[in-house]
Amino acid sequence: MDDRERYHFDLHGYLHVTGLLTQQEVAQALSAMEALEHRFVSTVHDEPKYDSLNTRTEYHYDAELGTSTYEANHGGGGPQYVVDDFLNSDPAFDLFVGHAKTLEYVRELAESPLRIVSSELRYRHRGNITGTHMGGPIDSRNRYTFVPPNSDGSTNRHFDLLAVRVLYALHDVPVENGPLCIVPGSHKSNFQSPYGKDPLQEPGMIPLPMAAGDALFFTENLRHGGYPNVMDRVRKTVHICYAPAWVGSQSPAHWGGDVFVTPEAWARYSEVQRSFLPPPMPSGARHPEQMAIKRLTAQVEYLREKNSQLASALEQQSRKRTLLQRLLKS
Repeated sequence: MDDRERYHFDLHGYLHVTGLLTQQEVAQALSAMEALEHRFVSTVHDEPKYDSLNTRTEYHYDAELGTSTYEANHGGGGPQYVVDDFLNSDPAFDLFVGHAKTLEYVRELAESPLRIVSSELRYRHRGNITGTHMGGPIDSRNRYTFVPPNSDGSTNRHFDLLAVRVLYALHDVPVENGPLCIVPGSHKSNFQSPYGKDPLQEPGMIPLPMAAGDALFFTENLRHGGYPNVMDRVRKTVHICYAPAWVGSQSPAHWGGDVFVTPEAWARYSEVQRSFLPPPMPSGARHPEQMAIKRLTAQVEYLREKNSQLASALEQQSRKRTLLQRLLKS
């Protein structure tokens, strides 16, 4: 990052880098995304279905591709289909794992060693609006922190983010096609937005149109969403989230854990690429079942805590009753 880019990112919470992907990379990724589109969309409501760990999202797990697909329509309008762990689905997507030009920016924004904690394909259909969310210090997982220089003026990084979101455009995305929209500077807000989730109703919200091959880097603390797609063309974008290696996944399919990597994908990766991902799960351990066990374990722990609180409250009530009885007798 140069001084202009650092200033812009710190001031606005995002950075638009033009032509980050080559024409060949764009064509390769777009071709694979379009080839798989029908499969993802036509099977999203098929069994087996699983609930996410942190939300009420219900997704379909494709064991052959190693992907988890769900329909996201929380902002209104037409459908949006999100494909988690898409990196497994086609060797054409391997280019996104440890992408050299991308890492030139990410390494200055977050502490190394870095991990990919989320990888998504997003298909946004006509009428879809992605509701705005985040903004300000709402979630400690998405903190935005500036790193001051050392006493001698030197520094290796200028930022210390826990989540760096990278959005790649695989075709031109004008305002009419529903680009990402943001409220510049909202990553430093001390208050939650009072304007609801409709991006068209929030003052200061601006769309960020992109050309094929462009990338947007932004902090998850930035208030953002998706402008309405008023075109018949489905908006197709790639989303990768990087974080320090000790930070858990931010995907609904495996929140707080590791992203899922198939043995087939792992075998394709170089040693450098493998450093950004966890190894495949042990033989015989299927991704969704493992997540279901995690969810049930968390629910059991939650119920145990609630039972403990209720037992403590009952004990206090019993003590008060005993004390009151003694006072009445005296």
